[in-house]
Amino acid sequence: MDVEVEKPHLPHPTGHRHIDFVLPISALFISFVSIAIAWHHGQVMQELVHQNERLVEANSLPYLQVSGNMIDHRLLLQAANEGVGPAKIMSAEIRVDGRPVQSLDALIDACCGKGDYADLYSSSLEGRMVRPGDNVAFVDFRETPANRPQLLALNAARRAGRIQTRLCYCSVFNDCWQARSDDATPNAVSQCVAPERPYMDRP
Repeated sequence: MDVEVEKPHLPHPTGHRHIDFVLPISALFISFVSIAIAWHHGQVMQELVHQNERLVEANSLPYLQVSGNMIDHRLLLQAANEGVGPAKIMSAEIRVDGRPVQSLDALIDACCGKGDYADLYSSSLEGRMVRPGDNVAFVDFRETPANRPQLLALNAARRAGRIQTRLCYCSVFNDCWQARSDDATPNAVSQCVAPERPYMDRP
């Protein structure tokens, strides 16, 4: 049984020389225009995706600030996240008179001397995840009649700028910054490098 194969239909020349010349050029031009439109559409979509990524990243940026305050007979040294994304503290360094100390006890010995520090509490910093609007008090000293001289000495050292805190922290996108107690604006860094003598709370 023979099967008839339909031959493709080819356009026939119109018999007009100019029309027969223009038609294929027009078709080729339309093809180039279609390709250009498709390429432009792809570029626009890629830019939209990039802008959306930047928007998501901007909406996840932490902004860590290190501060100290005396509130209701209570001295607090703390790191507060004023940003819109969580901040992971990668490293911490505390210096007294320019020299790094590695524990709360070393901090007290360097700045304030011996005395009654029974109501002095501290918290670790390295590895802490600070949520937006939250804070970490790494030194919490509550005043009592017995420890008042020591509390005033510690607060005086803070106000004089003798105690400096440096924290390096990163966002969930691994963008990193260094926050300092003597600078209200964190500085962007390529990565967090551990200090030679990190602050580790108590030994």
